[in-house]
Amino acid sequence: MRFKKNLLKDLGEDEVIRQLTLSWKKKNKRVLYGIGHDCAVLNLSQSEGKLCLFKTDAVVEGIHFLKQEKPERVGWKALARCVSDIAAMGGLPTAALITLGAPLTTRLERVLGFYRGIEKCAKCYGINLVGGETTRASQFFLSIALLGEVKRKELVLRSGAESGDFIFVTGTLGGSRKGKHLDFVPRLQEAQWLVKHVKPSAMMDISDGLGKDLLRLCQMSDVDFEVEEEKLPITRGATKKQAWSEGEDFELLFTLKPKVAEKLQQHWPLQTRLTQIGVIKKKGAKKKKSKYLKTYGGFDHFQ
Repeated sequence: MRFKKNLLKDLGEDEVIRQLTLSWKKKNKRVLYGIGHDCAVLNLSQSEGKLCLFKTDAVVEGIHFLKQEKPERVGWKALARCVSDIAAMGGLPTAALITLGAPLTTRLERVLGFYRGIEKCAKCYGINLVGGETTRASQFFLSIALLGEVKRKELVLRSGAESGDFIFVTGTLGGSRKGKHLDFVPRLQEAQWLVKHVKPSAMMDISDGLGKDLLRLCQMSDVDFEVEEEKLPITRGATKKQAWSEGEDFELLFTLKPKVAEKLQQHWPLQTRLTQIGVIKKKGAKKKKSKYLKTYGGFDHFQ
């Protein structure tokens, strides 16, 4: 299919990705899941009953952080973003590669600051930093490739939500542009408890805003949803619009069967806030209309 519009800004991020990957097919039995989930899932582990998770992500100056931000905070964010994706699939991170792109006029002290932030995150989550690449670039960026492991029985995809499941989020939404996006703590501990005790039917992290990521989860599961907007856990000082669409919350978004949800609410041992915000519906079912979802769909890199 050819588009009359061929500028990235006219297509949007999801359509650009779809066009780029139209011809990509799984040609190896070791590749279990690829495009559409938080991480690729590979059957490479030598440990019985474990799978390999593979994730890459980048932070670019002027897009994901401003030049005046403290380098240590940016370095933390660069690696923590990938940890969040590993967590969202029920896994634990193991080893990372770092690609650094920097203008020739960058001061070494600044680069060392970025790496101190990366090292702090790696130490916190038991990640081995095992190499990478450096290159000259017109603007500063860090790209992280992260490996992780997940027990096969604890793997959670975006595609398992079913009609009647309750929709939950951890923490609060909105406020990332005031600095939350540089200091967030990946919900690794929370995800580990969930997959071991209640096993969500579907799960992902919220990186592009609830409005966009909940749609993605439902598209992968071939279902619809209804959200009770008055229940949205909004970060103090943020607006409902920001809670829907600002992005970079890095909270967990997951679904549970109603009976399992009761167990969760009775036995949740952590201080992290949990909120049921809605319910999964059959595709095409009648539901309340959301002016926020229609107007503020979430962050898109190409719009």
